[in-house]
Order: sequence, then structure tokens, then C-alpha cells
Amino acid sequence: MIEDLGAHRGKTIVFGYDRHVLPELGAYTQALGSCGAIVNAVGGQGQPLHYLTSAESVCRRMLGVGSGLTVGVLVCATGLGVCIAANKFRGLYAARCLSAEDARCARLVNNANVLCLAAASTVDVNRRIIDAFMTTPYEGRKLDELLYLRRLEMDDKDHGGDHHDRHHRGLRSIG
Repeated sequence: MIEDLGAHRGKTIVFGYDRHVLPELGAYTQALGSCGAIVNAVGGQGQPLHYLTSAESVCRRMLGVGSGLTVGVLVCATGLGVCIAANKFRGLYAARCLSAEDARCARLVNNANVLCLAAASTVDVNRRIIDAFMTTPYEGRKLDELLYLRRLEMDDKDHGGDHHDRHHRGLRSIG
């Protein structure tokens, strides 16, 4: 995650969504198609479109291929449910973005590799968010913070005691 510098444009896009996207599915597919090859991670005909199963499918596919080669895009009613679910997967960093500025910051500062969108937003707003997320490169800022997150991922068996103190030493905000 930390080593993957640059933008996401041109990577394989693993796309998942829930039923709220169906009326605008063509517009989302078109917007994503201009940024890279799309892999639809949602099940086949007749399967229910649930935000949790879509998020799980996207994340498992990303990890199976290699998260440095793919970028995830998830859309549910608010973007919150898919974001929470995606952040349960080690090495994936999901950001719910409601504006192009959110997307730029998620990439530039935090190197997010899963974009979570709200179907409640208009497709035009989400198209601008997608473009900002795909074209904004991660520039290697805030490495101390990102290394801290990686340590938290690796230390999931330690849920208390001196966890905060042990890992917080030396962490300072860079900007």
C-alpha cells in the first residue's frame, strides 16, 4: 500500500454496488470505463445486490489479483456501509468521498485504493469524484501515519493495554 506511488488511472477497476445503483448502472460503467478496464464484482442475474456482499467480493478480488494492480470502486446508498466493510480487509484503504476534494485528499495524503461513493449523490457529482480519485497520484506524504496504520493491521490480536502508547511513540503529523 505505502509503496504504490502514482495515480490509479489505467489500473483494473473492480466495481461493486448495491440495488441503489441499478437505475444509473450504465452511467457508472461509462464513467469508470474511461479510467481503466472494469471487472464487475457483483453476482449474476437473480442474486440480491447487497452492499456487504458487493464490498466483500470487490475486496477479495483485489487481494487475489494484488491490490497494487487494481483499484476498487464501491457504491451503495450512502457509501458508508461499503466503506466500513472494505476497511476490514488488510492492505485495503477505503475512503468514502462526497466531493472531488475528498477524493484528491484520499489519494494524495492517504493513498486510498478503494473509492466508496453514495448513490444518493448525482451521477455527475460522482463522475467528478471518480476522475479526481483516479488521476490524483499518491506522493508519499504522511509515511509515519501510513506505517502506523500498517502496524495496527498487523497487531490485530492486541486489543488493549499499552497498545496506544507502544505504537504512538514517534508518530507526528507531517502536514
